[in-house]
Amino acid sequence: MRTYTEGEIRKFLLEQTTPPRGKTQAAAAKELGFSPQFINDVLGNRRGLTDALADSLGFRRVTYFVRKKPEADGGEA
Repeated sequence: MRTYTEGEIRKFLLEQTTPPRGKTQAAAAKELGFSPQFINDVLGNRRGLTDALADSLGFRRVTYFVRKKPEADGGEA
């Protein structure tokens, strides 16, 4: 599974809201269920990327736990 940074998701949003490849920010905002000002603020780094916006773009936040130090016997717990 590929992971995406917040910057990559913002870039994806920018591509979706820039004609001719995407829609206008106003049209994309309406389709995604957000205000045009909110989308503009996210793209301008004045607001953080929310889980709701990421979800509406087809992304989801996943938290992983990784062992800092492997087990001595090499087995997994």
